[in-house]
Amino acid sequence: MYGKPLTTVFKPDHWRTLLAIATLSTLLAMTGCSNSSDTTVTDSPAKLLDLGLPDSLTGGTSTVAVRSNIPRAAGISKAAASDEPCFYHGVEDDDVFRNGYRMTKFMVSAVATWTCLTDTIIDLSRVMPHDGLIQEAENDTSAANYEADEPTHYSVTDDSATQTTVRVYYGYDRDTPPTSGDNPGLFISWDETANGDITGRLVIDASTIDPANRDPEDPVNMRIDFTYTDTAKLADMFLRFDTGNAWADGLRIEVNKNLTASPLGQVFTARGLMEMKAQFAPVAGITELPQLRMYTVSDRLGEGAAVAEFVDMSLPLEIDASSGDHLGNYIFDKTDIYFFDADQRNAEPWDWIDKTITDSQYRGGRNLTTISEADIINFLGLSLTYFSGTECANVDDDCTEMLNAIFADGFAGQEQNQGSNPMDWRSTAITSPAYLNSVYPNGSDWVGAFDPVFTP
Repeated sequence: MYGKPLTTVFKPDHWRTLLAIATLSTLLAMTGCSNSSDTTVTDSPAKLLDLGLPDSLTGGTSTVAVRSNIPRAAGISKAAASDEPCFYHGVEDDDVFRNGYRMTKFMVSAVATWTCLTDTIIDLSRVMPHDGLIQEAENDTSAANYEADEPTHYSVTDDSATQTTVRVYYGYDRDTPPTSGDNPGLFISWDETANGDITGRLVIDASTIDPANRDPEDPVNMRIDFTYTDTAKLADMFLRFDTGNAWADGLRIEVNKNLTASPLGQVFTARGLMEMKAQFAPVAGITELPQLRMYTVSDRLGEGAAVAEFVDMSLPLEIDASSGDHLGNYIFDKTDIYFFDADQRNAEPWDWIDKTITDSQYRGGRNLTTISEADIINFLGLSLTYFSGTECANVDDDCTEMLNAIFADGFAGQEQNQGSNPMDWRSTAITSPAYLNSVYPNGSDWVGAFDPVFTP
């Protein structure tokens, strides 16, 4: 169904760890360190932006290679003497969209990764000169060991008594270094006031980093805004996909930690929204653009609930390509609820799974030759009058009963509905989810979104 196309859009192996390896390795080089086994940094990075996310939301940290591009990052993190590596299990396979809870871990692990990496960069910048001068990194474009995905230059600037900015540049020769007028590939600026409030911004321009080997379907820009006070911590991530991505324009992931809430109540709230520019499975008769939105709550220990909504999704139901049997094309809305436990070691870490098609329409394309409508009615347990009158017989008819019957047994590898609503604080928290309404920082477009500028 929609699992494979969605995985193609996100490509978990690539975008979640976007630039992480290059950033850490080169910053170590900037400070005169390397990732060799005999190098140690005595102090662990200060967790300035750490959200203290429970493992149930991130999949937990990993000290082993869970993806093909992870091993080097693991070695770098250990060389930096970090308390934990800056990558998380999230979802360890490509079946990210099997349920709303897996979507949550996939998205929140990205925020956890980048808050950890930002903390590491902030910590390492403390031993660099803060004079604003653009310095050469060890990565030389003319050297035999040049790495195109690692920075060649950097600078650190004290903008005020409380604000510091790090700029990192990629692909510049030593003979033609970047100037103050050139945009960095990575930009981090943060302001920490006397009362402990922290605001900041991370901006990445992936188009400047090893452009020859970029996947045109991957994100091309990323930004995270940090706003931390004594009552709440908020990390707001914005991802813009390259024009080469056929389906997705942007993704936003927001994670909020309420520092005044009861530890056994709604401490964490995560929200996700994807801006689409095409259906994952384009079919005739469907011109609407799909929407994908996510809302998750968790207590401090990690027990929580995730609800995902798929709106205006296309669904072609081909039965047999060789015979031409096709049940038709549909557009539907689906709500996916998953109540999860804090202890993910449980054989069944769920309390309640409930997936429901809330609205649907038939949009044509039905062609049955070797199988009859009566066979389908019998197999799915539909009413004997189904496929007649207004019961999913004509274009624009409601087909919700049939689609729910199809999904009930775990269609497309998804879990069957199971368990029951525990009727606790989580049930109240997700009754009316406050979804994000835009993927854009300004609410309407990407204009200025990824400018390397931050004003507290």
